[in-house]
Amino acid sequence: MRTRKRKGTRSRVSLNAAYDNGYNTGYNAGHSQGYGLGYQKGIDSYAAGFEGTSIVIPSYNQRTYLADCIESIGKHTPEPHEIIVVDNGSTDGTADYLRSLKKRTVRYKICERNLGFAGGVNQGLMMARGTTLLFLNNDTIVTENWLSNQLACLHGKERAGLVGPMTNYISGEQLIGTSYRTTEEMHRFARSFNRRDPGKWTTVERLTGFCVLMRRDVFRRIGYLDEGFEIGNCEDDDFGLRGRLLGLDLVIAKDTFVHHVGSTTIKTLTPAQFEEMYARNLAFYSDKWGDTRALLQEVSAHWDGGALAVNDFYPSHVTVKGTGPTVYWVENGVRRPLDQSEGVRATRISQIELKNWPVGDPIPSAEWNAKQAALMVAASPEEPLAEGELALTPDGKLHQHRGGRLHRIVSAWASEAWSLNRYRVRTLTESEAAGYAPGLPIIAPPVVKADNI
Repeated sequence: MRTRKRKGTRSRVSLNAAYDNGYNTGYNAGHSQGYGLGYQKGIDSYAAGFEGTSIVIPSYNQRTYLADCIESIGKHTPEPHEIIVVDNGSTDGTADYLRSLKKRTVRYKICERNLGFAGGVNQGLMMARGTTLLFLNNDTIVTENWLSNQLACLHGKERAGLVGPMTNYISGEQLIGTSYRTTEEMHRFARSFNRRDPGKWTTVERLTGFCVLMRRDVFRRIGYLDEGFEIGNCEDDDFGLRGRLLGLDLVIAKDTFVHHVGSTTIKTLTPAQFEEMYARNLAFYSDKWGDTRALLQEVSAHWDGGALAVNDFYPSHVTVKGTGPTVYWVENGVRRPLDQSEGVRATRISQIELKNWPVGDPIPSAEWNAKQAALMVAASPEEPLAEGELALTPDGKLHQHRGGRLHRIVSAWASEAWSLNRYRVRTLTESEAAGYAPGLPIIAPPVVKADNI
C-alpha cells in the first residue's frame, strides 16, 4: 500500500531549512562581529596599558642570577607589575628557562644575538604596558618595599624624572657599605634599611643603569637608550643627560636598597676587551655631547616650566624615517611624508621620536628638491638668514637658524647624524650674530639599530 504524504510536509521542511540557514547565517555574522569587536577591544586595552610598573630585565648568559632576580620580584613586589625579560642570545639555557615559566609570571623575547644592554632594554621598553617603567639588571635581588619606596619618590619629589636605589656594588653616590654574608642576612639588612623617608630623596648628577624607574610620559619625552654604546657602559649616562636637558631631576631614593652582584656580563670580557670597549664608548659619548656642563648651563635658560621633549632639541629642514618605508620632511616641528622617497637619504629615528611631531600634508618631490637645493646653494651675504640655514658665529660655533633664533649644533656628530653637513654655512660677523636670540641647542638622536623600534 502506497503511503500518502501529508499535506504541507514539504513546505514545513523547506521553512525549517530556511530558518536554520537564516539562523546559522545570523549566528555566524553575529559571532564574527562580536569576535572582531572583542579582538579590537583586546588590542586597544593592550595598547592602553595598565596602572602598574613594567619591569624590564635584559639578560645574557646568567640564568641562575636571572632566576634569583625573578623569584625575588615575585616575593617582594605586591604592587601591580609585569616582568619582561629580553634574552640577548644566551647560550646557557636561559631561553629554555624562560619558556618553562608561566606566561602570567614573565613575558619574554628571545633574541638571536646580543643586542647589548641598550638594545635589550629598548626591546623590553617597546613591549612594556605599564604607566611606570623600570629597567633592572638581571644580577639583582630586590627587597621588601623596594618598588613602593621608589614609586613614592618618583611621584612625591618635584621634577623627579629618573629614580634609582642604593646598592652594595656600584660606582658613584648609590654605593653603600654592607657587611652581610648571606642572602638571608641581606634581606634582614634591607628590611631595616627600606624605611620610607622623603628626607633621603637626593637629587644627583648621575644615576647608574642597574635599576632605573620612570613614568611613561618621561620615557616618551626622553626616548630610547642609545644603541651606539657597545655591550654596556655610558648608555645610562647618556640617558640621564637627556633627562636633565629636559629639566628633569635624577634622584637617588636613599631609603631603598637593592642587592647587586655587579658587572656579571662585563666580567666575561678579558681586561683588554673591556678597556677597548670602554674606550670606544667614552669616545662616542664625548663625540656626541662635547662639553656637557656647558650644555646644561646653556639649556637651563630655557626651563620655563614647559614640558620639553627630546624633539625640541632636534633640527628643522631635515629628512627622517621610522620603522616603516615612509620618509618625512621635518620643517618647523611638522613632518610631511614625501610622495616619492626612493633613494632619499634619511636619518633613522625611533617611532616615539617620530610621533612627537604632528603629521602635515604630503610634500611633492619637486617641492622637497627645491627646499634641499635652496639650503645647499650659497646665498648673498646681504640677504637675511633663511629658515633652516646654517650659520657660523665668530666663536667658531655652528648654528641652525629658525624663527629668528640661532640653535647651536652641539657637535660634529650631531651635524652628521642629521645630514646637516650637506648644507651651506653662512659666516656671521659679531654684530650680525648679536641680532639673533639663542635657541635650544641641537643634539644627535639616539642610535636605534632594531627594525621594530
